[in-house]
Amino acid sequence: MAESRAIVVVTEGATVTLLEDWCEQGLLPGFAHLFREGASGCMSSTFVPYEAPGLTTAFTGRTPGDHGWFSYWRVHERGYRPRPLTSADVAAPFLWQRPELAGKRFAVINMFGTHPPAPLNGWLISYPTLQTLRACYPSNLLWSLARQGLPYTHDVSVWFAGQEREMFVREVLEADRRRGNVAVDLWNQGADAVVLNLTAIDRLSHCYWQELEPGSPISMEDSAIFKAYRCSDRILQQLVGCLTDDSSLLAFSEIGFGPLRAFCSINRYLSENGLLSWENGPEKSGIRWNQTVAFEAIQGTHGVNINVKDRYREGIVDFAEYDHRRDQVMDLLRTQMNSFTGLPLFREVFPREAVYKGELVSEAPDIIVEPADERYLPLGEPYWAQHVQRVLQSGWHRRNSYWAGIGAHFKHGVGRSMGSLPDIASTVFGMLNLKIPEDLLGTPLGKDSADENLSESSMS
Repeated sequence: MAESRAIVVVTEGATVTLLEDWCEQGLLPGFAHLFREGASGCMSSTFVPYEAPGLTTAFTGRTPGDHGWFSYWRVHERGYRPRPLTSADVAAPFLWQRPELAGKRFAVINMFGTHPPAPLNGWLISYPTLQTLRACYPSNLLWSLARQGLPYTHDVSVWFAGQEREMFVREVLEADRRRGNVAVDLWNQGADAVVLNLTAIDRLSHCYWQELEPGSPISMEDSAIFKAYRCSDRILQQLVGCLTDDSSLLAFSEIGFGPLRAFCSINRYLSENGLLSWENGPEKSGIRWNQTVAFEAIQGTHGVNINVKDRYREGIVDFAEYDHRRDQVMDLLRTQMNSFTGLPLFREVFPREAVYKGELVSEAPDIIVEPADERYLPLGEPYWAQHVQRVLQSGWHRRNSYWAGIGAHFKHGVGRSMGSLPDIASTVFGMLNLKIPEDLLGTPLGKDSADENLSESSMS
């Protein structure tokens, strides 16, 4: 009997309402086939819906408080400017690093938290945040693929900075097509498990959500976002076509999407209330750290940090004052109004331990805010917000998306109505017909309650 094999495809940023509408219209036959013939449901994100902590949660089976990723960047840096996280900063093993799967050959393509690449049984194309020639394992993998007519493009090589639309959209879509072609090739080379992260839907939803808004001069069929969904749909069709009787495919997204109207600077609110001081006027030349109590954390965390002594180079808050100062900042944030709407800016403001659990909660921002209106979001640490051209975005993440599976592991029409990201790791173990380790937090998607309680003797 042949051993079970698995394909996992992340269609990053896919939104349930768009999927439903376009499948119903017959425009996404690949997705429609998954929903019609397989098992499917909704997928909930991490508390702050963001790619890096979300996918790290999915493929470690642990929460951000366990694996330590709350953004692409480290939240607390002594010199204040957050540094990009690397594979050395992931505190929980990814699936392909677990001893239980040492005998399985993995092909991992474009996954956060994998750069610089570490050796594994199989192939890895990492997700670098800077241009590099050292982004794969084995070290000659990209060269070998190119020799076969399978060139590869990293996300960092196609970056939006307000350039001409047609060129940017074309390059983003081509990058995903290349990833799909590589996934098919490595599957055909004998990978037991392929993990593929497609990013075109997310990237074009950030930049061109306005094309889907009422009154847009761009037709739906010509919108950049629809083209991204069609690109993912075709790749899914390719990969479903690779399945054999003993293999399965799982597709999901760790985030959905919706409109964005503006980013709001929390630093500005803190400054107006005497808790943050600027060097030379509001947001002109940086923060005067030795006169600042609190400041906005890195983007993607919805966080605020307290300027604690010893943790930061010019920290001014004694540890004994921490709770009082944090409560003071939280009380202030709860009173802030959205200048665009005249309504409260935040639905709630939390201490980090109310949101995250685990040994690495200290790596999270001290305070987490929940926006009252998801169209108006915290700007994030100003240096990186400007560096990545954040203010040019017209769409941003939402907490809910989808999952869908087909093949040997998934029963037609059977699946929980709501899955969570830790379920992904457990599902991959199930797809490979292996016992699920006790330290994984999730349960397999696509099985009914009886299936989820399989005895150890029934698992190979």
